[in-house]
Amino acid sequence: MLVRRIMLRFTFVLAVSVLGAAASQAQILERTSTNSGTNRVFQYAIQSTYGTQTSADATPNLRVETEAVLNLKEDSFLTNTAGDVGGSTSAVFTTTPTGSNVVLSGITANNQFLLDTGTSFRSALTTTEPDGEPSIGTASATATHTMTITVSDGTSSFLNTLRENFESPEPE
Repeated sequence: MLVRRIMLRFTFVLAVSVLGAAASQAQILERTSTNSGTNRVFQYAIQSTYGTQTSADATPNLRVETEAVLNLKEDSFLTNTAGDVGGSTSAVFTTTPTGSNVVLSGITANNQFLLDTGTSFRSALTTTEPDGEPSIGTASATATHTMTITVSDGTSSFLNTLRENFESPEPE
């Protein structure tokens, strides 16, 4: 019986030594980091354009002349602001099956353009050599002002995951 106890103790010590050596060489570290969220986006843009436009449509037996000259006074201005006196801005979106509407509050576009000396608009249609065909035509020269407000509303989501693994070199 004495021999058996010694062998069991020896076997136990040997097994612990082998496991300890294997654990010290097989170091594995794993780290995972995940971030997620939602962004709510509200954007608006106001674009104002001043200019001139001439157009003409005439039969070949008409001569067309159009000219538009627009001179603005220095007191002309274009002001786009967000935030009323209290500093608040809002947009209320209403969506229906056929479209959507938005009610804006606190967003202001104030445009004033004053015509200065030298501004002129002229268009003329003149018949050329009579060829027996009817003379038909239109011509125009105008000033134009366009203001466009674009509003968009949306939501975007994101998910980022970073996973890192570290292992020691294989035992030799």
